[in-house]
Amino acid sequence: MFSPRSFLTVLLVGVASVAWAASAPTEKKSAAKSPNPLVWDAMEKTVPANAGDGAAEFRFSVSNTADQPVEIREIRTSCGCTVAEMPASPWVLAPGGQGSFRATVDIRGRFGKFFKTMMVVSSAGAQVLAVTVDIAPFPELTRDENRARALGDRQAVFRGACYSCHVEPIGGKQGALLFDAACAICHEANPRAEMVPDLRSARGPRDAAFWRTWITEGREKTLMPAFGEHQGGPLSEAQIESLVVWALKSLPTEPAK
Repeated sequence: MFSPRSFLTVLLVGVASVAWAASAPTEKKSAAKSPNPLVWDAMEKTVPANAGDGAAEFRFSVSNTADQPVEIREIRTSCGCTVAEMPASPWVLAPGGQGSFRATVDIRGRFGKFFKTMMVVSSAGAQVLAVTVDIAPFPELTRDENRARALGDRQAVFRGACYSCHVEPIGGKQGALLFDAACAICHEANPRAEMVPDLRSARGPRDAAFWRTWITEGREKTLMPAFGEHQGGPLSEAQIESLVVWALKSLPTEPAK
């Protein structure tokens, strides 16, 4: 029985083959029926990374087993957070030739494992490569050091080494996307620090003023920084209002009975 990930890979291979066959010149379509001569060092890889890294980097190597050149025209990634860099465009492998390409996945604000695919479109057909990024959590010592630093200066989370995880992913996002980038990194982390509240469990009534105050001002002598721009935070008033609206619709406003 296929796992969901295996099923997704097989589905993508099928879609890729159909897409290539539809766009390939008529005289080359018959080649799609033969095994693809591009042989990769692996069709799926697992890449280790550490929480706090900006990106995970990996390589796929390939050999051309055909008796004629094969042209790799492009490598399409499954989303914008994954970037593949071919050594040339187009990338031509001579008969018996070998080569490799480098790819990176943006992992800022991510934890645990996640799955990405890359469609290799060539004159010999289409293939799908896959990578699982396995992100290790922060070492406990680092977590303790960061907590101590935040208790002394809660706005430190927006500067220095913390900037890449807590500010860069925010950009101009609003609403749910902004929550994922700015809030979930701490409040829905796995594991979540004991002193960081679970926002999906209300301790008391939470109205618009509650959310606006907490997001804008934070709270002294806690890990909660002030996200408002006038407090040195990264969020505009419009972004804060979008979070307030999202929170009132998506998070409980009263404690569970």
